[in-house]
Amino acid sequence: MKKTFKKIFKKLEENNLFPFLFFLLVSCCLWLLQTLNVSYETGVSFDISIQHVPDNVELDRSGTIETDVVLRDKGTVIAKYKMMSKEPLQVDYSDFVYKNGVLSLPLSVLKSQVQDNLEATTSFVRFAEDTLHIAVKQNRKLLPVRVNGRIDAAEHYEVSGIEIVPSNVMVHATPDVLEKMEFVNTEFVVKRYLKGDKVIPVKVSLGGALDIEPVEVKLHVNISPLKVKKVRVPVEHVNFPRSYHAMWLPTEVELTFEVSPLHYELLGSGDFNVQIDYNDIVNAHGRPVEIKLVKTPSQAKNVEYVPSSINVSIL
Repeated sequence: MKKTFKKIFKKLEENNLFPFLFFLLVSCCLWLLQTLNVSYETGVSFDISIQHVPDNVELDRSGTIETDVVLRDKGTVIAKYKMMSKEPLQVDYSDFVYKNGVLSLPLSVLKSQVQDNLEATTSFVRFAEDTLHIAVKQNRKLLPVRVNGRIDAAEHYEVSGIEIVPSNVMVHATPDVLEKMEFVNTEFVVKRYLKGDKVIPVKVSLGGALDIEPVEVKLHVNISPLKVKKVRVPVEHVNFPRSYHAMWLPTEVELTFEVSPLHYELLGSGDFNVQIDYNDIVNAHGRPVEIKLVKTPSQAKNVEYVPSSINVSIL
């Protein structure tokens, strides 16, 4: 083996290859030094750290989030950027725009952070891409919309119905959040003293959702004028002794109320209960005693009745 190596080295010496290889190495070193002293534009990777990501949001990617930035400087400086670790660029989750399962961020908002990481001689050229896109793990489900707020009519009118158009919206959310959702609310809406039908556009509240389609629904509010109705309602005498006979006490009242046309024929005297309590008479001490309306249907509005009280003497 030794004899073989000796023969090879002897042959290299005879052919002057050692000087050639030496000068080739020197030439390569000089070329490399010259090359590294020339300015170049090249892409350098920067890691991105997303701050304040909500607990219910899971990014649909593995590994480090990074972006390429095109820089201009001498080769020696560029080589340092490529080999040395750099501070990650920090961005808040709220700066992203969510749409169709993807978070988007214009990379221009990170330019100042990139420049803070550069040497004085290095020029920022551009980002390799204009926008950072990150997919989010999500499911979707069609859910009904519920009105959140207060919508009522002016006096002598009533809200006879509210139709939500569309009544269902497509909700995009992470699997754990969507599993718990049964409906979505509108943003809080207040419309009062309405005297006629009205269409109210209102946005849908995201709640825990990532996205909702469509983001706005319309409330078709139907307003009906109330009709006046009169009925005679018997007065119930409560807690009176059996031996007590008061012929002077009223046996009925005339009751007037307002009701929607839909319920006009359905409500009658039997839906109300009016009482006089003997204990109120005993404790009146000469003051008027109230005739109490103790039962009234929810459909009846602005209820009035006469007589509403009686005058009694001290017993």
